[in-house]
Amino acid sequence: MSGTDKHAQKGSGRTRRSQGHQASALLALLLIAALLLPLPLLAQNSAPSNNGVLGLAVSPTDPSSLVAGTLNAPAAADLYRSTDAGRSWTASAAPLPPNTAIAAVVYDPQNANLVLAVDGGVGNLFISTDGGQSWRQEPSINSVLSANSAVGRLFARTEGGRSVFYAGTRFDGVLRSLDGGNTWERFSGGMQGEGLRVRSFADQKGILYAGTHDGLYRLLPDALSWQFVTTFPPGTIVRGLDVLDGRLYAGTFNTGLYVSDNGVTWSQDTNFPLGVSIYDLGSAGYRMVAGTDTGIWALDSTQWLQATVNGNTYAGAVYRVAPAPSLPGVIYAGTEQNWVLRSIDGGVSFRGISEMTPLIPELVPPPPTPTPTITPTPTITPTPTETSTPTFTPTATDTLTPVPPTATPTETATPTETPTPEPPTATPTETPTRDPNAPTDTPTATPTETPTESPTPTPTETPTASPTAPPTDTPTPAPPTPTPTVTPTATPSPIQAVATNLVQLPPIWVGGGVVLLVVVLIAGLAVARGPQDL
Repeated sequence: MSGTDKHAQKGSGRTRRSQGHQASALLALLLIAALLLPLPLLAQNSAPSNNGVLGLAVSPTDPSSLVAGTLNAPAAADLYRSTDAGRSWTASAAPLPPNTAIAAVVYDPQNANLVLAVDGGVGNLFISTDGGQSWRQEPSINSVLSANSAVGRLFARTEGGRSVFYAGTRFDGVLRSLDGGNTWERFSGGMQGEGLRVRSFADQKGILYAGTHDGLYRLLPDALSWQFVTTFPPGTIVRGLDVLDGRLYAGTFNTGLYVSDNGVTWSQDTNFPLGVSIYDLGSAGYRMVAGTDTGIWALDSTQWLQATVNGNTYAGAVYRVAPAPSLPGVIYAGTEQNWVLRSIDGGVSFRGISEMTPLIPELVPPPPTPTPTITPTPTITPTPTETSTPTFTPTATDTLTPVPPTATPTETATPTETPTPEPPTATPTETPTRDPNAPTDTPTATPTETPTESPTPTPTETPTASPTAPPTDTPTPAPPTPTPTVTPTATPSPIQAVATNLVQLPPIWVGGGVVLLVVVLIAGLAVARGPQDL
């Protein structure tokens, strides 16, 4: 073999070894890059169950801690806990009997470690004393429930310094517990008929309200019996109740949305889309949010906007909405098919689990500054110009007063014709122009009980809210014209702006950026080392 051939063989061997070294270096660098990826990017980012979420509650002190309970289809139900604002979930392995469906979850308002969950099938109760990590079944509630009854709703509030729990049942009205759920008593005095089927609760100024299959009941402070509120149409099912700015909202399954300032006198909100069935209501601090059979609707001023999910209008069924009590603007939604959604802007836009970024309280948008409503409210200066009373100025000045006859025998005494005074010009009293945006006294149409029709919202004014996505087949309110609100917020520093943008990037983009950077570095390293290895 010639020396040239030997030299060529040596060169090709060195080249193969160099390529092998480069491939090993590439794999090593990729492994290091994967290990150095931020841990949040490796979060679960997928729903832990395909079951619909019916029970949902947020910790009273931590907006990132929440507990979800599922229906029992298509798989067995379970209780799940998240400590990173819904981005990842851990199943609790609670001792749930077969065919259990978790219908409601509630935290103790004074103790975030105490959580109660109930079964909507037979009314089994489960209690956690470590924030939802582990659970035990509490049988005392079963002895209070009648046959075929169950619990569909839980509510807790502070009364006289202690936490009191209420349970809304299928046939037994209201149950009450004064010791953290360990013992229960019936508390349904005054309720009767379909009013014993309780679907929702709310507290307005110390008065407790219960939404039932026969309208609304209320319990005055220190009272032992419920009063029937008779202003709703007969047979109204009130499935959602909550309070915003002192006003009580009642969402019904069959007759729309009602609003009251005192809990007794109610008016229908005709701006809410007709034909939409409301499953739940929740106040996100500065907006009322409704979970319905056609998605999520958020109240902006007087206009209801259909919320978006990951930038698209969302029309899936939403069974539960759960605001974060300690952080206004943050609200979660339990859905039929898309697990748990999260919003940080008061319910106008949501993100699904695959698009969620870490929840940083400092970066949650502040409540919008209320822009002065320059509604053409007619300034009716009630100085009634009563010009309608005719001002008969000259009191019939008869100029035809007989003139003494002159000696001239001319009989033609031409009377001086004085014009008759004209009737006074009635100054038109200024009639105030009716506000075209004011709701009509009667609802435009009566929604049917079958919530299959698409809502036909007819917004009467362009809302000043976040823009909504392009309309889908389901009619949605007209896209809002974004009016720039001059909010006196401080301009964020460049570092803070960069941090915000990084947090809002989807995880896959950040991961892709890191991998691209590694590939560029390896390519540079390969070019730099090539001539030395040959």
